[in-house]
Amino acid sequence: MKINKILFLLFLITTVFLITKQLIHGKSKNLKLLYKPNNEFVSKIEKNVLVTTNPKIKYNYDFMNPGVIQHLDRNYTYDYIPQELEGGIIFQGIHRPKKGLSIKIELFKPALVFFFFHHSVDGGYTEIFKSLGGWSLYEDTPKYDIHNGDHGLNMIMYKLDATKGTYYIPPTLKDKACFNIVFKFK
Repeated sequence: MKINKILFLLFLITTVFLITKQLIHGKSKNLKLLYKPNNEFVSKIEKNVLVTTNPKIKYNYDFMNPGVIQHLDRNYTYDYIPQELEGGIIFQGIHRPKKGLSIKIELFKPALVFFFFHHSVDGGYTEIFKSLGGWSLYEDTPKYDIHNGDHGLNMIMYKLDATKGTYYIPPTLKDKACFNIVFKFK
């Protein structure tokens, strides 16, 4: 009887821990989107660029202006945007995709492409971009959720002056690749 009570208590503690972890971190096997893609706008943008991820993730596009939503599954907004990115088109995916996410960008017209990611929750992009040709490190970066601590203040951004064509970003090396892409069409 004593063993059953101990097992029950262990089960109860584990259950409470897992539920608390899910509530705090928002983890779930069924990703809950807070924002739905605007399919009409997505179709319009995809006449100029098509971003394909493997594995596929939910995504949307919007104009890169102050207050734009960072990711479809979070309420974070970009509060500071470098002038060169303002008015561009932002690719909004999910906040923390799993390890192994690769990206294919098909540009149907020339554009400046800005790829930026969190400095520590980077999915390995810090190492990946060191070996990608044509991309240059850009000093001034977007900042998100600036009124709630410093977690959104340290981004790393690369810029590519791209012609019409296809570009690949290799698979992430770690989980939690917090990233966005902005396109400024020429």
